Amino acid sequence: MEHSHNIEISYRKIFGRLNTRKKFTIRSIEGSKITVEQDEEICGQKEPRTFEFNSEKELETFVTQENQIERDINAQLSGNSMPYR
Repeated sequence: MEHSHNIEISYRKIFGRLNTRKKFTIRSIEGSKITVEQDEEICGQKEPRTFEFNSEKELETFVTQENQIERDINAQLSGNSMPYR
């Protein structure tokens, strides 16, 4: 029991580092599996996407990738070069 409690704390710490405008929530943590849901609205319809991770490493990788995508978007928005001209 103690082990799963520690995993939950670790997952929540890693998840807390997620810094993106997308809306993610932890749906569940069961044993070593964490389920994360992304609230996505497509044309006004709620289309939640679900991601499952089986280790802290997998969640860490996901958080790093999402944060990098966000940084890239911000860099493009704040840069003077318009990539879509």
